[in-house]
Amino acid sequence: MSSVIENIGLEPSPLYHYDEVRIVHLELTHRCNAACPMCSRNIHGGALNPDMPLSELSLADIKTILLPDFVRQLKRIYACGNYGDPIVARDCIEVFRYLRESGPDLNLCLHTNGSARRPDWWRELATIMKQGPHYLRFGIDGLEDTNHIYRRGTDWKTVMRSAESFIAAGGHAEWDYLVFKHNEHQVESARKLAREMGFKEFFVRKTGRFLSSGELETSDRFDVLDKQGRFEYWLEQPTNPEYLNPAFSNLEQVRQRYGEYQTYLDQVDINCKVAGRKRKIYLSAQGYALPCCWLGAVFSEASTPERQQFAELINQHGGSEALDARQIGLEAVIEGKLFQQAIPQSWDLASIDDGKLAICARTCGKDYDPLDHQ
Repeated sequence: MSSVIENIGLEPSPLYHYDEVRIVHLELTHRCNAACPMCSRNIHGGALNPDMPLSELSLADIKTILLPDFVRQLKRIYACGNYGDPIVARDCIEVFRYLRESGPDLNLCLHTNGSARRPDWWRELATIMKQGPHYLRFGIDGLEDTNHIYRRGTDWKTVMRSAESFIAAGGHAEWDYLVFKHNEHQVESARKLAREMGFKEFFVRKTGRFLSSGELETSDRFDVLDKQGRFEYWLEQPTNPEYLNPAFSNLEQVRQRYGEYQTYLDQVDINCKVAGRKRKIYLSAQGYALPCCWLGAVFSEASTPERQQFAELINQHGGSEALDARQIGLEAVIEGKLFQQAIPQSWDLASIDDGKLAICARTCGKDYDPLDHQ
């Protein structure tokens, strides 16, 4: 898989400029109190991924990277773990206070499993967030007898206490429910509970992670392992078609058009999820700024041909230092060659071997998009 995108002869087509960014996906920490099987920070719900750096952004880091003037130009900042849970971060409360003070009209958002911290912590967070537009979204995938099957390591009573404390203090809480075979029978009961507790929204999520790696086909089961790598149980797709990811139904058409997965990556048009009107950046717990969290995986997961290709491209344009917003500033990162030229120019190349970024083709290929159908 080639990564050479030098001298490709295309006019620059930047994603966006620094003063055009409107959304920040903020990853405060790589640490988490849970071990969800389909999360890459662990190995199928068991041992910690050995390639995962346990990094974290401090309040000082945030003040260095997200300057007040920049925060005020934003529409939204959402703290959502690519790997970690923001409530585990030491300075989470202080960071949110700083962001709210810097951007009174900013839509300030947080995604969490909710299974940590004392009630007074949640009340304080609600007080900070509710001073302006906000939401806090709890990932709760079942009821007391099922939530822990996917949200391994979480405690139901703690989750409920956290949500109750946040809501009672005036916080806008929402409920995300990932549906599997083991919890599909509880969707409506959970929806009823959410309404009774005062959640403002209840979202049914249809996971796209049953796609077999490197193939245009799905898998009915996903192995869950213990910390020694021994099999414990399966996660299984829902039996009710209503809860299946709609993108899976398009796979046969995609196979007929492209045949092999590699051919799909080579030929599919890329429709970037963060360019255009969204104009979003991802800030990792290591302080690296990238267009999106999928590209951010290059610093946090084992090397694959896709990630190695992007890593080589990074090295051609200044190395990781060129993405380090703590060291050179966020504006310098966004106005650098990776953002302004190398990444967007790669999308128009003829194939992956010619330098088209495979990560971009996989996550933003327009003909198969399980993420947008969740």
